[in-house]
Amino acid sequence: MTEDYFWGLTLDKNKTSDLWDPDVKNDANDSTQGYRGEHTLLVKQAVLGPEAKDGEINVVEVEAMGYKSDVKYPITVLKGGSQHQSLLDLLFPDPPVTFKLIKGSGPIHLLGNHSVGSGDGLGEDDEDEIEDEFDEEEDIEETPEKNSVGDKKRKLAQSNSNAKQSKRSKGNEEDD
Repeated sequence: MTEDYFWGLTLDKNKTSDLWDPDVKNDANDSTQGYRGEHTLLVKQAVLGPEAKDGEINVVEVEAMGYKSDVKYPITVLKGGSQHQSLLDLLFPDPPVTFKLIKGSGPIHLLGNHSVGSGDGLGEDDEDEIEDEFDEEEDIEETPEKNSVGDKKRKLAQSNSNAKQSKRSKGNEEDD
């Protein structure tokens, strides 16, 4: 079972970097940190704040775990006064992820979803449903299929031979 939460982050000249790592507690009083389970982050949009300087180019870079090593790439470039948003579809299946404003003074708001899954994602009810579906599949496999491809081919061949016979008998009737 997963729980989804709205996620947001603002980068500007005062805060040029931020780390997304839900397993680390930043503040002893912060109860939103330290969830247990699997975490994923889906970043959907970058929005340039209205107070951004006209003509200033703002670049956000992300550093995250890749397949064999860490990766570090720019994910959005926004220009004040002309381009105010960028649609993204970036999935980060494993923390930590570091976001940096490497050019410009922002503010840039990153928005998305933080999903928290517990273990295998199955509750007891889900497991029972899967077992029931498995039992139904076994029942279906045990009963022979009445409309198999072979049956359809036989029926088609029979109807073709019946049609040929009726044409022959019509032809013979016309000759009489």
